[in-house]
This record gives sequence, C-alpha cells and structure tokens, in this order.
Amino acid sequence: MAQFHIDNNRTLNKRVEWLAIPEAGELAHDVMSKVRQAAIDKFGAGVFFNRWEHVVASNGHITVRMYA
Repeated sequence: MAQFHIDNNRTLNKRVEWLAIPEAGELAHDVMSKVRQAAIDKFGAGVFFNRWEHVVASNGHITVRMYA
C-alpha cells in the first residue's frame, strides 16, 4: 500500500496535490485510487466528480492532483 497522508497536501489556486510513495510493483493508477478514496472519506462524496490526474516522477514518487 502506498504511503501518503491525506492531511498533508499542497493547495495551488484551484488544485490540491498529494505526494504518495508507492510500494514495489504498485501501479500509479492504484495509488491514485487510494488517495482518491481517502479524499472522499475526508472531504465528502462531491470530490469524486472533480478532475483527477497523477504524475510519476523519475524517482518513482507519484503526485496526485485534484482540480476543483
């Protein structure tokens, strides 16, 4: 399971970013799904319909972005 903390996020204009560290062999899409579910649990079901994307860095860390 990826390591991330839902309360530690970075807010830029109308987007919120989380940094996640995946386990070996874990896919970026699976990590984004876990962060997304944690955000839904924290902020409510309405964030499900926001635009989501992920970026994989060269070191393997994944940035998950939610746009308002």
